[in-house]
Parts: sequence; C-alpha cells; structure tokens
Amino acid sequence: MSFSSNATNPKNKAPKSPHKTQTGSHSTSSDLNSSFKEPYVNANTKKLNTSNQTMTHLTKQQRTALATKTVTQIKHNCKVDSVKLKKHSDPSVLPASTKLAARLNCGFGQQRSISALNTAFDITAGGYNVFAVGANGLGKRTFITQYLCNKGHKQTLLKDWIYGYNFNCPNSPLAIALEPGTAPKLSAELVEIWHHLTAALMLLDNNGADQTRKDNKKSDLAQNYLAQKANNTAAEVIAPYFVKLVDAYSSNAKLVGYLQLLQQDLIINAQLILQAKDPRFVPAHNQQIPDRYNINIISSVGPKSHSEYALKQNQTQTPDGAPIVFEPNPCHSNLLGKINQTLQTGCTISNHMMIQPGALHRANGGFLIIEASHISEYPEAWHGLKLALRTAELSPIEVSHNTTLGDNLLTPEPIPLENKIILLGESDLYDQYAEQDGEFLSLFKIRADFHEEVVRSIDNELEMVAKMADIIAKYKIKHFDSSAQAAVLEFLSLLSEDQNKLSLHSDSLIQVMLEADRLATKDQAELVTYLQVKQAINDISFRSSYLKELYLQEITDGQQLISTTGSAIGQINALTIIDYADSEFGMPALLTAVVQHSVGSGDILDIERDVELGGSLHAKGMLIMNSYLRALFSPYHPLNFTASLAFEQSYAHIDGDSATLAEACALLSALAEVPISQALGITGSMNQLGRVQAVGGINAKVAGFFDACSHQGLTGEQGVILPYANISQLMLRDDIIEAVKAKKFHIYGVKSLSEALTILADMPVDTINKKGRYRKASLFGKIIKNLKKWEEQLNPPEEPDDLEQTEQSAVKETKNSRHNE
Repeated sequence: MSFSSNATNPKNKAPKSPHKTQTGSHSTSSDLNSSFKEPYVNANTKKLNTSNQTMTHLTKQQRTALATKTVTQIKHNCKVDSVKLKKHSDPSVLPASTKLAARLNCGFGQQRSISALNTAFDITAGGYNVFAVGANGLGKRTFITQYLCNKGHKQTLLKDWIYGYNFNCPNSPLAIALEPGTAPKLSAELVEIWHHLTAALMLLDNNGADQTRKDNKKSDLAQNYLAQKANNTAAEVIAPYFVKLVDAYSSNAKLVGYLQLLQQDLIINAQLILQAKDPRFVPAHNQQIPDRYNINIISSVGPKSHSEYALKQNQTQTPDGAPIVFEPNPCHSNLLGKINQTLQTGCTISNHMMIQPGALHRANGGFLIIEASHISEYPEAWHGLKLALRTAELSPIEVSHNTTLGDNLLTPEPIPLENKIILLGESDLYDQYAEQDGEFLSLFKIRADFHEEVVRSIDNELEMVAKMADIIAKYKIKHFDSSAQAAVLEFLSLLSEDQNKLSLHSDSLIQVMLEADRLATKDQAELVTYLQVKQAINDISFRSSYLKELYLQEITDGQQLISTTGSAIGQINALTIIDYADSEFGMPALLTAVVQHSVGSGDILDIERDVELGGSLHAKGMLIMNSYLRALFSPYHPLNFTASLAFEQSYAHIDGDSATLAEACALLSALAEVPISQALGITGSMNQLGRVQAVGGINAKVAGFFDACSHQGLTGEQGVILPYANISQLMLRDDIIEAVKAKKFHIYGVKSLSEALTILADMPVDTINKKGRYRKASLFGKIIKNLKKWEEQLNPPEEPDDLEQTEQSAVKETKNSRHNE
C-alpha cells in the first residue's frame, strides 16, 4: 500500500518566481516589508492595512470589531459558491440520441500525434520509426490502426515472400519475392503439378513395372529402361504446366530460375518419386506435396480474399493493402521468426518448410505495432529488432539446445525489411529507452505524443458524442439519450480533473458505457439514460471502495484519531491521497506540530523523512516551509525554538508537497499558541513567498474529508480549504454540492498562507501597525511575542544594583519635572 500526500499536479505547476529569499537572512524590518510581505499579503489584508492609521485612534473594542469584520470578509471572499463546484453539460445542445451523432473526426484530439505520424510514414529512409507516447488505456493502438485504415500509407511496392528449396545449396533456402497476393496461387499450382505427375507415374507402375520389380527378375538394363521411362513420362506430363508457369512469371527472373530447377529435379527423380521409399520424395503427414517441391509462404499481402494470411488475428490492412500487424507477445520467435527442427537418425534436421515467420515478416511492406513494455521483457527480441532495423534485413536465426554433430543448420537468404515499427508506451518508458539505449533515438526518430484531454468546448463535446457512437457500433450496445451523453461528458471532466477539459481515456469511457448498457438492458429501456450512467459510475466506485470504507470505519470507531469538530493547537487535518493497487481515494490524516521553545535556532524535524517514510518531494516542501518561516520572523527576533512535524498513525511511504500548507499552518498555530479549527481539512502546496499552489487529486481529497465528516456527523462548520487555482478543477459529487448549498459543508479557495490561517484561526494573521510591525493581536504578532518571551525565559535580565536604581530614579524625576514645566 502506498500512502501519499500527493505530489503537485504537473499541469498546475507555478512558474518560477523572480523573488529570492535567503534562508536564515536577518534583513531589516523595512527590507522585509518591501521585498517579502507584498507578494503574500492578500487583497483583503491590504484593505485592513490601509486602515492602520485610522485604527490607531480607535478604542480597543473598536479595533477588535473592525478586525473581526475583516476576518469575516476574508472568509466570505474565499468561500466558493456551489455553482463553481461542478460544470454541467447541457443536454439541449446534444443529439437526442447517439444514433443521430455526426461521424467521428479521425484526428479528434490528436492533431500533434497525427502530424508526427504523417512525417514518419511519408519518409521512407531508415530510422523513421515511431514511439507513440501516452498513458495506458488512452486508445493509442486503436487510434493508429483507424488512422492507417482511413488514410492509407504504402511503404513500398507490396510483395509476397516465399522460401523455396535451394537445389544447388540445400542448407541455404531461397528467398523469392512475388507480386502481392500470388504466393497462395503459386502454391496451389505446384500441388496441382505434383498430383498430375504422381497420377501418371502410378499409371506407368500399374502397367507391369510394379510386378516386375516384385519378382526381382529384372536386369540392370531393364532397371535403366524403367527409370528412363519414368523420366520421360514425368517430362511429358509436367512440361505444359511449367511452360504456363514460366510464362506467367516471366518478369520474375529469380522465380523462373527456381521453377526450372524444380522441373529438372522432378524429372531426374521420377523413379524415386514412383518408388515412394525415400522420405525426401514422399509427402509428410497431412501434406499434399513433399517439402522438397513445396514453397513456404512467409508473407502474403493484397486483397484479403486472396489468402488467409491477411485474416490472421491482430492483423488488418490499409486501403491499398499494406498489412497492419499488432504483436501482443513480442518474444524473439514471435517477432523475428524461428526455424523448427525434427529428429532423424539421431540428428536434428531442418528444411525451408520449417522456417516459421514472425510478426516482422507478416508486417513487411506495412506497419508493425508493439507495446514497448512488452518487448522490454525480452532483451533478445529487442536486440534482434534493432539488428533488423539497422541492416534492413530479416533472417530467421536457428537456435537449438539439442544440436548434435552432423546437424544441418539452415542459413536462409535474408528478406529485405521494408516496414515501419510503432512502439506504444508511456513517457517514462520512452525516457528510459532514450537514456539507456544509445541506438534508440537513431532507430526511432519520431516521437508521437498523444494528448490525454481536450478543451471542453461545445464542438469537442459533440465530437466526444460521435466517439461514443463509434463505441456503440463496435460493441453493439444501446444508444445513449442526451441526458446520458451529458452524464458521460461530466464523468470525462472528472477523469481529467478539470471543469474545462474532457479526458480522452478510452478504456474508462468504454467501461462506463458497457456497464450503463447492462443496466439499461436490465431495465428493458430502449435508450441508456442519465440515471443508468450515474449508477454505472457509482457501481465502479463502489467496487473499489472497500479499503476506503475500512478507513472511514476506523475513524468512526476512534481507531484513527481524526476529529472534525472543535479546535486545537498545533494539529490539523491534512488531506491526502491513499493509493493501493487499483484503488485511489482521499482521506484526512492527523498532522501534528510540537514546539520546544528556548532550544535550537528554528530547526524543524521532519519525522517522516528521518525514519525514511517520506519522499524527496515531501522533504522539499518541508524545506520550503522552513525557508519561509525564517524569512518571515528572523527580522524581528532570532528563532529560538526547535519544532517537529509528523503524520500521526501513518505507517506507509509519504510523498508529495501538497501537505506543505497544512504543515505551515499547524506549525504557526503551535508557535503562536493559538488553536485552529479541526472542522476544516486543508490541502495545498506553498512556495517560499507564502503563495498557495495547485495540487492534484483535489476531487478525491474533498470527497474523502466530506465522507469522514459525514460519518462523524455534519455540523455546518465543516469544510475544506484548498488552493484557489484548484477551483476550476472541481467536479464534486452531487451529495457534496447539495451539502454546500444547504450550508452544511463549505469550500474555501485561498491564494496565500495568510488567508488559510485567517480561516482556520478565525483571527487576523498579518495585520501591521503604523510602524510596519505586526499587531500584537494578530497571529504573527503573537509568534513574535512568544519568541521574545522565550528569549527572556532563557536569558532573564539582570537585576540592577542599588546605585543603578538611584540613578534611574533621578533621571525619571528630571524628565517628569521638565514635562510639568
């Protein structure tokens, strides 16, 4: 199980700030106000600061009332309205049924990858192979296959390839190219010739040759006569067929030469064929023709009706006949082919008919698609693929662990390789190949990045509905009405974690549609409706929520010490993501801060890091927070404390910087000795200037804290503090939105640490007086007061002696007399 405070979503990373703060610097108060405070002081605080001059003339009660009013104003301004918690799709702008959807644009959402594919497929030079980069389940293979089927790209003049027996060098089978689709026809013609020949020879045998042979009374002269007669018969029978073949393939010199040698061999060995004793001239079991005279079809392209080869599983073709092959298990033999062997008289033997083609052979002249993660499991296959790409040749390699002396190892002629390889994988796998394999970038020059989401515009929503119609046609399921379409679109926005985006994750879309169709069938409905889509989504969530329910039950039973009511000093509910196999959900974690005053110099102990349960991103967040605190308070007083932070009851690895804001709030609460609300959960990254940054998993985090509060009972005070930048990513559940509307739950979006602390502590945080110092009644003012108090406790001022007291009294009396005058 992996327990994570969730790293900041990469797409929400804030730009690098031009401001730089030295850790532990001791700048003056004016320097701090000019170079540090301004960036993190929010607009509401500025309004309060502009009234500082006025507040100096107010009574204590008036100042308290004004400060309370400003705190209320900050909380009001940060509160997120329920209409911003989810973006709904309008069914009225969608087709009444997916049956009425427009035809899907082949390039929907993937213009960048299409541009890359066009470049790769239009260039025939070596090395222009493709690595398609994108998340698993995005539908990269389906997209590329449909793209090729719709557009069509032919790499070269298509050919069929066969291996034939080499009559001059039997251990080196001949590789012969044929016109596309003609290999099966040639094979059938050779079988026909064999049948005519054997029939004629059998007729010759029945005319008395067989009886003469059995009586064993024939002289050598008679034997020679019989052999000559068999040869003449063979020549007479097969000549017309070979004339026809040679004429049909006259433009193919290599094939014509092979056919002529085959014809001669049939004539010369006619008597052996007649006797049927030599295994070389007898068809093997389930074969119509001896291997010696057969051809091995390695690949056949062209119209599907020509042969069974284009109908193989995981194989299709472009409109111009180029094969498109997907190899699901790219081991060495499946990818590059192999040479089978048989045992005969103690030796392993092979011939050209035992050459088994691989995916590279079947895809020759077209396209081969491979999952990069699959081929990475077979180093020999990967090296073999690179060798084939470097040499542009295919040569099956005979590998045997049982070879003995005298074995006839085949060395087939290589076949020219003329296809494009398309690897599919995620970005980190591409980086791994690029960094660890020096040949990779020269062999795969084209990186095709697949987008995982598109902008949620009306046009793109209609395109997504068209994609739904394609899925419906493929899986033969019910059509979706407009309300069901809207529900699916909202689900896709939730997947993308952005109100203004739609996820292109095909696997998730297909799963929801199939399960919604199941429910519609169960309800005997003609169309899938909104309710069935929502139920399908809920069912998917329910099946993976077992672990989440166990956590919630532990909170309810008090096993997990999570409080969602009241207030406390130095502790806070940090919102985290728990990731376990295929289950990912949000859950609050108790974060505590303990301060040892008068000890140390502002050091902060990261307990998770020290026990090696914290990752590097979490450690970075801690260091950023430490830097922020030093720059904030060092100008006023040396930091004379040591603090420690810990996630309580966490026993798994923690990483990510989304707990930085929570850690800072808990620590500042402990330093100020001011209680903060336990009814609020909080998440957010933070930079060194106190600005709050967006995080990932925001919807799961809000849902997790809402569920925890619901289990303990909603009080109307509970809610979540999250980065303002995450508001546009909210796609919350309907029950959470209803609770917000009823004011039973609240969502606050903050831009700064100051705003978050104001809401948590319900008091001013960083208000300043006319001297530019924090007011004593503010939270930061209380921290500075405590720093001074702890210094005095550690180093109490010395008591003045009697002479010093007399001198001080005289000076005081002199000042008083001058004032009276």
